[in-house]
Parts: sequence; structure tokens; C-alpha cells
Amino acid sequence: MNAGDPKVWPLDQEAAELFVRRFQGEWTAQDQADFDARRARDLPFAEAFARAASSWASLDDHSASAEVMRHREAALAFARRANARRWTHSHRSVRKPWRLVGALAGIGIAIGIAWQLSPYAYVSGQYETRLGEQRTLDLEDHSRITLDAMTKVRVRFSKDVRAISLMHGQAQFNVAHDPARPFKVIAGDREIVAVGTIFTVEYADQQVHVAMLEGKVAVLDESAQARGPQAASSAPSAPPRPIELAAGEEMHVSANGKAVVTPNADLEAATAWRDGKIIFRSEPLDEAIRRVNRYSRLQIDLQGGTLGSSKISGVFEAGDTQGFVDAVERYLPVTVDATQADRIQLRAR
Repeated sequence: MNAGDPKVWPLDQEAAELFVRRFQGEWTAQDQADFDARRARDLPFAEAFARAASSWASLDDHSASAEVMRHREAALAFARRANARRWTHSHRSVRKPWRLVGALAGIGIAIGIAWQLSPYAYVSGQYETRLGEQRTLDLEDHSRITLDAMTKVRVRFSKDVRAISLMHGQAQFNVAHDPARPFKVIAGDREIVAVGTIFTVEYADQQVHVAMLEGKVAVLDESAQARGPQAASSAPSAPPRPIELAAGEEMHVSANGKAVVTPNADLEAATAWRDGKIIFRSEPLDEAIRRVNRYSRLQIDLQGGTLGSSKISGVFEAGDTQGFVDAVERYLPVTVDATQADRIQLRAR
């Protein structure tokens, strides 16, 4: 019987699920005795279990691979289902080959993960900053999130995954290395998956910007996966490949979903907010105003037509709205109305 024979797959699945149970500590002395006896008399089972153990041992070496990042979530979902059913009934039928291939590929990548069905397995929290406020969160896994002003995140941890939803704003993520528990940042329909790295993510006006300081991540387009073509046959369509980003690179996703990767990122501009500054490099005026408004109660309203597409460059202190307006007035054809105490209006001349 060779590895391509479908009859092998249920044995590999059984061995993988047994490894999960043993790894998690749900293991008695009698379980160990039964396991030793079977391994001694059943050579194919012993070999299947060895493959599962070898896959787990090699997980750390390949933890940063984009393919590992992409498949790990599928493996976790499979492990959850297996954990719920494996001791309640025996395997009565052989699954369709493509489903087994996908499940076992995931198990081979991230074997040993079992989903905790209880909601009490999560440590959750929602954190938010106000105008001009920055905040640093030290998470229980020793990762750190630094929130810029006007930013909101939701943190959800389980034994299997560390998930952060960036609802709006921008943040820097210093991710503690943990190959068995991927770190995901969800911004709109983009999912940034890391193991141990440092990067920033901005999510505003349905646009996503990712800048890499250290390490690498895989960025997945969840909307593309959801709308991917479904073949008429039982075989699944191939999921879209993730975009890999390494240190020094950045990616911008526009509101229409188009992703552009820049190999030599302007990391100084991307992280200037950490030092209380805003750097614009030929940025559209309407985007610049949106960022300036994040730091001050004195808000800017832009009035009129194509003025928002005018480009602006410069380095400004975060919160210095008047200094920004003075620069815009000097270099662009605008009229400034500052008659309101908390609002400045800019109009095209």
C-alpha cells in the first residue's frame, strides 16, 4: 500500500487526532499502555504516528512560510471538528479524497492544535484612543500594540490564534514569536498573518496600509476567497495566494481592493506618528487633512471640487493644525476661513 492510496488517509487522520489528544494532556496511564501496545503490533499505525510527530517537530522551522500561514487556519478548523467527534464515534466512511488531502495537509503543517469550543477559552477586550491620544497595550503573550490617536481595536486570544481586529485608525504591532499560535490583524477584508515580527497597519476610509519594520507577514484577501469561483465538480477551487511582505516593504490597498506593494518603503513616514510627527510625501490634500484631524480638536473642513487631489509634502507636529493650515495656504490656491473656534474651512480660490 503506497502513500497515494486513499486507504492510507484514515490511518494518518487517526494518528494525527491521537497526537492532538496526547499533546493536549488528555492522556491517562491506560491510554499510554494501549498506545504502546498498538504501536508495537501495528507497524502502519506506528509509521503514521511518527509522521504526525515529525510534522509537529518541524513546525517551528517553517513557521514563517507564507504557505504555513495560509493553511494553518484550515488546520485549526479541522482539528476543532476532529476534537469534537473523535471519541464519540468511530470512522465509518472514507472522506472524499480532496477533502482528506486538504485536511491532512493542514494537519501536517500545524498538527497538535485543538480548538477549545467554550467561549471561556478567549481573553477578549476592546481598546480605543481619543483625539491626540496614543496608548500602548502589553498583551498576555508578551506582544505589544501601540495605538495611534482615534484608533479602535478588538483583541481576541485563544489557545490556537491571536486575533486583532483593527476597526479604524492605525497601530504598530510588536508580535511575540509563537509558531503554534499565529497572530492575525484583520483590517477590512484584509488579514495580515504573522508569527513574530514588527509592522504597522492603518485602516481608514476602506483603505489598508501595511508597513514592515522587521520580519515578514502574509496578507490574505478574505473577500477574494469568499467570491472565488466554484467548480461544478467536487474538487475545490484553489484559494488566492497570499501576498508576502518582508522588512522594508509596504503595501497599500485602495478602497476598490487594488493592492500595490512598494519594495523600498518610506518607513520614516509610516512610523513618524510614534514620535509625534506627521510626514507627507506628495500626498493628496484630502488624505493629509484626514490624518491631521486625528490629533486635534481644531478640525479642518475641505470645501470644493478637485482641491482634495492637490499634493502636499512636509513634516508637521501632530496636533499643530494651525501650522499645517499655514503651510497649505502658502503653497496651494486656497482661502482660509477661521471664524469658528473649533473649525477651519479651506476653499479653492
